[in-house]
Amino acid sequence: MRRSEQRIEPVSKDLLHMRVASAICKYIRAEGLRVGDKLPSERTLALRLNTGRNTVREALGALRSEGVVEVAAGKGAFVKREPVEPPLQMELLRVDYRDLLEIKMWLESLAIRRAVECATEEQVDQLIELGKRLNELAAKGSFSMALDREFHTQLLHCGGSSTLSQLVLSLVDALDDYSGLFDGEMPLWLKTVPHHLELAEALKSKNLDFALAAYEYIRMYDLMVPDVSEGKAQEDHS
Repeated sequence: MRRSEQRIEPVSKDLLHMRVASAICKYIRAEGLRVGDKLPSERTLALRLNTGRNTVREALGALRSEGVVEVAAGKGAFVKREPVEPPLQMELLRVDYRDLLEIKMWLESLAIRRAVECATEEQVDQLIELGKRLNELAAKGSFSMALDREFHTQLLHCGGSSTLSQLVLSLVDALDDYSGLFDGEMPLWLKTVPHHLELAEALKSKNLDFALAAYEYIRMYDLMVPDVSEGKAQEDHS
């Protein structure tokens, strides 16, 4: 008997081309381009941004709809107005980021509750070691996204649910795609580092209240990232 074929939904490329649109806006500002100045060709932009020409074309289309650029057939793209504010679609992406972050944090708090009950001593010791490494880097003014991911992955392992781990890590992958929208937020992320170790040590002593309190601080700073980025955009505009 022939198995019925399920329809596979296409992967959305909205985020990718909007990130390219953001990069083009940064280029316009960095180069001091004025109204009427011509942008590099699609081919040149694709090479510089390490992406495909179709993505560049979509990005320019988005910027055209926002009135940032004007595209003339056979002539190229020209600056129509200076991009002093993020495009509207970028603001919508910021909202999506917050939604994903809230879901991810709710699931991680569930993992913490499970970890207090079922995490092994070896698992918690590994978590503490990762927390210490994050602190060592933070003391040098550095924040490692890779090490932070490793910490949160180990936290999920402590929770003892592979399904929960897969759900959260899928959200982490989605959130990582947004990281380019929030450049320059390292000082804010550095503030979360001490609370990672506090969380791990609270799990070691099986103190759920302390573990959740430490995680609440991490949650508070993470949720500030979109707001801080918006504030910077408004400051640049003024």
